[in-house]
Amino acid sequence: MSYTGLGVYQQRPPKRPSRAPLWIALAVVAVLVIGGGVTALVLLKSGDDQASPTSSGSASTTSAAPEEDWLPVKDLQAGLAYEVPPSWESTGGGGSGRVTLTTSYVSRPFQCQGRSMIQAQAMSGSVTDDDPEKVATELVNRIAGGGYTVNDAPPEIAEPRVESGDGGEVRVSVEVTPKSTSACYAPKATVSAVAMRKGSKVSVFVLNVAEGGPHVAEGPSDDDVKRILESVRPS
Repeated sequence: MSYTGLGVYQQRPPKRPSRAPLWIALAVVAVLVIGGGVTALVLLKSGDDQASPTSSGSASTTSAAPEEDWLPVKDLQAGLAYEVPPSWESTGGGGSGRVTLTTSYVSRPFQCQGRSMIQAQAMSGSVTDDDPEKVATELVNRIAGGGYTVNDAPPEIAEPRVESGDGGEVRVSVEVTPKSTSACYAPKATVSAVAMRKGSKVSVFVLNVAEGGPHVAEGPSDDDVKRILESVRPS
């Protein structure tokens, strides 16, 4: 079965031996769409826009291991900050349509049918515009349509849900249902975005999560998704 919407990405050169390219479980971001097809994610050096783990504090005196701190991400170019689970990995940046994505993190990879795959991806970036709702809606629809196209058949994309926050940010999400699934892939997904004005630009964060399926435990829980989205703020 050929999932034409899947995008492959390459990690930034790590200090440890590099692993094989990762594929998202029916949902890696459609980073560049040319002629209706999805190209590989073009990574950029993220420079200072990196997350570093915070201290987990002193060792616990009980038998239970202390909970790991989440990774704080500060995207200086986009002017956004957010948090991701401690097991997530940085993949640099790229682009989706007219939005320049300057940070990207993916959930813990897993193996299925000889592929290294992921269940979720978080990204942030910016674009010159004055309409956060338009930017967020364009981005979630582009990622949903490109990332979940199966055998050239576009997925079913629900009407966007739009909410306005007290701080002026706009939150947009869409539910996605691919036309086909397999042993490795999830039956549905949700793509969410948080966008806000930053001078002449709109800063935007997007979270792409494959939901359900045999490898759901490798991705974020509902509580994790909520925490990630609630952590998005101006930097």
